[in-house]
Amino acid sequence: QAISAYTAIVGALPRSQRAMRIFGRRFRWSDVPKRRRQLTYVGLVSTSVTLTMNYKFKECIEIVGNPAQIQNPNTLFWLRMLFGRSRSRWFGMLTELHVPVALRPALYRAFAWKYGADLDEVRYPLDSFRTFQDFFSRKLREGCRPVSDLPQGLVSPVDGVMLASGVLSDADTRIEQVKGATYSVSSFLGFDPLQSAAPGSSVCYAVLYLAPGDYHRIHSPCAVDFSSGRHFCGELLPVRPSFLQRVSDVFAVNERVVLTGRWRFGQMNLAAVGAANVGNIFLDFDPKLKTNRMRDITVHCGGDVSSKRYPDGVRLEAGAAVGGFRLGSTVVLVFEAPAGGAEWRVAPGERVRVGQPLFEVTTAHAAA
Repeated sequence: QAISAYTAIVGALPRSQRAMRIFGRRFRWSDVPKRRRQLTYVGLVSTSVTLTMNYKFKECIEIVGNPAQIQNPNTLFWLRMLFGRSRSRWFGMLTELHVPVALRPALYRAFAWKYGADLDEVRYPLDSFRTFQDFFSRKLREGCRPVSDLPQGLVSPVDGVMLASGVLSDADTRIEQVKGATYSVSSFLGFDPLQSAAPGSSVCYAVLYLAPGDYHRIHSPCAVDFSSGRHFCGELLPVRPSFLQRVSDVFAVNERVVLTGRWRFGQMNLAAVGAANVGNIFLDFDPKLKTNRMRDITVHCGGDVSSKRYPDGVRLEAGAAVGGFRLGSTVVLVFEAPAGGAEWRVAPGERVRVGQPLFEVTTAHAAA
């Protein structure tokens, strides 16, 4: 009779209340299998820790003043969780493992087939590369990259695709990574290039992307005298065009080395930008440079920029070796040129190789 009475009372309740009464009567946490309870606890703790880290990351960027002028810290947090610096270090350690001589030709040919690398240009036999990293940063045979005679212009410093090019319009401006996404050029370089530009000059930029199958050494784009270098400890996010189109500020937060100097028409800045699995940037004239070090704090989270001056200058002719990547990435040029007196020889989306014409100042302005 008691059961019948309870059933009658519950039946008279609204449907939502009736469901809750029945659920409360039937569900007991102790009845849940132990394995599922453990997974639930782990999930709740993991979610709590991750959300706390997200909050602290955004708080850190606010406290240090957002030096990279990041537009969406929340997006950056989740991306750094996915593409952490440790992952790139582990991947780099794998590429530094000794490859048995018998396996080297087959391994390197498979990579070349997958990514379209031209093995006919390689200077040394395939079985001479002890590690995959050595093969990736390989040198080419003499004469494979003839340098154009362009005394009043720039030649391409790398093999790659021109992603974007243009002229800086205002101080502290944002420029395109690719069409649809931007980054702060002053945060990227560590200073505003427009403030040091001479009257009557404009400041131009070019973004060149190196695919995995490309030649990965960097050469001088012109006769230049580099006086200083800056190493920005940063993230190692992908720099594929499809990714850059969706996420702003990648260049301003990624690991990079910026060389600053002067060429015929004013300042010249050459920046080598790291990427996912590419934490190792090297300079031929500065063997002490070490990138993607474990204990370094990223600059956008309050870390220091590592600066170095070259008192005697590093003088390079067009096409001279500068350095390279252990794995593929991007090179950005930011340079001064006569206002209204120059033209691009390569359009965005076009491929270019080391030594080919990239940018040229007209004869009238060059003479002036």
